[in-house]
Amino acid sequence: MSMYILVAIVFGIVAGHLARGKGRNVVAWFVSGLLIGPFALVVAVLPAVPREGQLAQCPACCEVVQAEASLCRYCGTELE
Repeated sequence: MSMYILVAIVFGIVAGHLARGKGRNVVAWFVSGLLIGPFALVVAVLPAVPREGQLAQCPACCEVVQAEASLCRYCGTELE
């Protein structure tokens, strides 16, 4: 039983960390990881959500990058 709890916590942490990187709700995905385990890792394949002040979209390649970035990490275009 304690092994299941440990695995559930690991899935919750991984799902929360991936969600944070994609601009999603960390707490909600942590809880999802705890409750449904590997199915919560679907956040890894979902596209990032651009949020005002956190993420921006590159005008050249349309990939989502950090708002403070000066260069797009995908295409190398200089960002404003």
